[in-house]
Amino acid sequence: MHAPLSTAPRCLRPASRRLRLLAALALFGSSVAACAQSVSLVGSFGDKALLVIDGAAPKAVAAGQSQHGVKVVRVDDGSALVSVGGQQQVLRVGSSPVNLAGKGAATAVLQALPNGQFVTEGRINGKLVRMMVDTGATMVSLSRSQAIQLGLSLQGGRPIAVHTANGVVQATQIVLSSVRVGAIERREVPAVIQDSSLPIVLLGMSFLKHLDLQHSADRLTLTARD
Repeated sequence: MHAPLSTAPRCLRPASRRLRLLAALALFGSSVAACAQSVSLVGSFGDKALLVIDGAAPKAVAAGQSQHGVKVVRVDDGSALVSVGGQQQVLRVGSSPVNLAGKGAATAVLQALPNGQFVTEGRINGKLVRMMVDTGATMVSLSRSQAIQLGLSLQGGRPIAVHTANGVVQATQIVLSSVRVGAIERREVPAVIQDSSLPIVLLGMSFLKHLDLQHSADRLTLTARD
């Protein structure tokens, strides 16, 4: 139990007080740094990386400096190497926020567009695509042209009819080898390739059902269950 303030020793020298204060601030700073959960790269300026940490406003961080526990090691054209807790990660402009906590379930934090939609960069079978979260879609959905661009094969796929806002369209159901958003990756994900046009890949429930979704204001946090 701490001594009451009125009886606490008062013989500490000023230098000792400053050292203790600095130590306390260092401990506080380390606890804040450990709180960083996600980070994304939205741009670079010379040796500075423009980082979005935990969905906050972008912050320019120079190589060799740290922000909320995220240290910028190197800045390249369109990418940056960062370090959190001794673990390094390459960030690329336009990619989804990635989990850098190093512990616990993988997470991704998405920022809403002005229209309220959550759009993010992701990967299908390792290839970069732009996706929109759609809890109303039973499966991950792509247009035939998108499938061709990604080199997806429809051989062996199952012909099905899909109900859309524009009516019933023909589609082919296949299985994607992998779907990745930030640090979250699922394998063998069912998907449908629609004969109609789609401006963007729909990230449907065949992927989202394995995650916990937490919606807060203009942020959506995806957390893998296993």
